[in-house]
Amino acid sequence: MKKLFAIVFLTVCTCLPAFSQNTEYSRSGSVWFEVRSDTANPCRYTEDNKIYQENRVFIYGFHYYDPQGKERFMRYERIPKQGYELTETGDTNTYTYYKADFSFSDVFDAKDSCINRYLLKVACSGRGFRKDYDQTVEEFYFLLDDQKSKLPLSMSGIVENERNLWMHPNRSCLFRVLELNPFPYIQYPVEKGKSWKWRLSIGPHWGDERWKTWTGGIVNKYKYKITDTDCEVVTPMGTLPCVKVEAVAKSRIGKTYLTAYYNDTYGFVKMDNTNIDGSRIVIDLVGVNFQ
Repeated sequence: MKKLFAIVFLTVCTCLPAFSQNTEYSRSGSVWFEVRSDTANPCRYTEDNKIYQENRVFIYGFHYYDPQGKERFMRYERIPKQGYELTETGDTNTYTYYKADFSFSDVFDAKDSCINRYLLKVACSGRGFRKDYDQTVEEFYFLLDDQKSKLPLSMSGIVENERNLWMHPNRSCLFRVLELNPFPYIQYPVEKGKSWKWRLSIGPHWGDERWKTWTGGIVNKYKYKITDTDCEVVTPMGTLPCVKVEAVAKSRIGKTYLTAYYNDTYGFVKMDNTNIDGSRIVIDLVGVNFQ
């Protein structure tokens, strides 16, 4: 598989992002959200971002290790499903649509739909999102075997401001398991030993027999801590100075973990997830550009 190199010409630092000091905020749990009333401006939550800027593209490589520690590979599949719709006459029509799903392979073969990279593109707004959506929109795509073709997956949100950076992870196919893990999250100013908490209610529809199922809702309780402000991560963009954030999530169904490495120019450049079944997904930033 061809390697994808980063297109970046930026200076790296680990200072506090310079946002407007006149911004108003609301708070949900420990996450601070900007308050902007101009709903006619779809870029109002993106235009002052320093990292996740409009049309900036982040390319990630990932490795999956099963609960026994063996590396396995995700094979993308399109599963046919039956849909139903009412016609003007009141009759019911059926139609076929395809749901994104996956299976595992013991050998990586791009020709066999194995995928080991995905793309995050930052947008101002997304189809189906409310006009008052108070987050930056992120679009996820799988990168196919030629590393140029991309497969649309899903959209979600990022909160980036002078107080914190919080983001939904990719949660498509195999990555659905990350709904149970601590989300990438850092609070400013960055200080070694700093800690904070968060919580999230999660429904049973996020369960899967391939990792864990349950009945009724659960509440994930998260604890985050900055354990190092002077570590380095080797990436295709060079060796980057990073802040290390360690987090744990606890609920009645078990524990999950995240060790994340944050850089002030590229955001989260490495995310090592220990999942609910003991498996791991290690995600590395391998390229950044604008489209």
